[in-house]
Amino acid sequence: MRRFVYNINKQAADPDTTSNEVVSFEDYTEIIGVSFVGAHGANNMDVEIRSHDGKETFIDSVPLEYYKIGTGREEISMNQPIVNNSVRVVTSFTAGTDVQGALVFTCKK
Repeated sequence: MRRFVYNINKQAADPDTTSNEVVSFEDYTEIIGVSFVGAHGANNMDVEIRSHDGKETFIDSVPLEYYKIGTGREEISMNQPIVNNSVRVVTSFTAGTDVQGALVFTCKK
C-alpha cells in the first residue's frame, strides 16, 4: 500500500471557483481510503471524487469537513477499484476562508 497526496491550497481572497482535475496513482489499481489533513475554515469547500472519466461518482459532493481525520474520525473507507490508475477530484470553493492541506489517498496494487 502507498499514500498519494493531492494538495489543496486556497486563500480567503481567492474568488469562488470550481476545479476538475485528474489525480494519477502510478500503477495502483484500488483506493482503500481517503482523508483530508490540514486546516480549513467553515464549510467553504465541497469535494467530490469520481471515476477518471467523470462518469461514475465514488463520493458525492460533500463539505471538506467530511474528509477530515482526527478527534475519533478515521479516513473514509472506499475499497474502490479504479480504471487508468486515476480518479477525478472535483472541488467547489467559496471565497472567504483559507483552506491549507491535502487529500490523502491510500492505494494498493
